[in-house]
Amino acid sequence: MSNSSKEDVFLIPLPGGRVARVPLAVLEAHVDTSATLAHGAMEHASEDVSMHSASIDPMTGASAWHTEWELGQCDFTDDNGFPQSAYVWHRHPLGTEYTEIYQK
Repeated sequence: MSNSSKEDVFLIPLPGGRVARVPLAVLEAHVDTSATLAHGAMEHASEDVSMHSASIDPMTGASAWHTEWELGQCDFTDDNGFPQSAYVWHRHPLGTEYTEIYQK
């Protein structure tokens, strides 16, 4: 339960196993009403997604790959050519299935 005398704080997972403790007011200052998540949005879990890690663009109805860093499940081919599946920070910078894994 939240203590009403303290500001609400959210724990945000960061690459490398780190955790940021961020006050809600700070997060609210960065809200982007046009941004959507490709991973983890429970209210969109029933949407028909045609490709893994792609979401449906609500404006066009087309599949869209996220090009910004996002934490979520992804399938990729490692440097040795083996298929991998992991829950990691990643993006699809070319707007295709090509995946970059965030590495510090």
